[in-house]
Amino acid sequence: VEETELDDVRAKVWSYALDQRVFGPRKLLVAFTEANGQLRVLAHANRTDHPLLSLEACLDYLGEGAAAAVAFCDEPVADGPPSRHFLERFEQARELARTFGVHLVDWFACDDDRFRAARLMTLTMDEQPDWWDVS
Repeated sequence: VEETELDDVRAKVWSYALDQRVFGPRKLLVAFTEANGQLRVLAHANRTDHPLLSLEACLDYLGEGAAAAVAFCDEPVADGPPSRHFLERFEQARELARTFGVHLVDWFACDDDRFRAARLMTLTMDEQPDWWDVS
């Protein structure tokens, strides 16, 4: 299989956020990677009322052997700073991923007009070099 620039999830994460709707509305997309950010596999599931259930399905089905993951969830994104609920859910998602041996780097909420990450706060990756916190 020929590699493309999109195989580097770490460097192209915003491209994934912009394209997550390709899988359809109300979906959760998870990019599973090697520790260096190299894509292993993409998983997607219908987004449930409790998105952690969708994440768990992706982790259970395709997460085995991955070092890291980034989740992209089609969900409403409000203006302003991320809500406490959004950040708490991200921490719960990280705990859930850890039970599968996967480090969840970030959670991107995406809708028709906006997107936001729980951790990544810049469009220029060099401005937040510690974002990819996979050891």
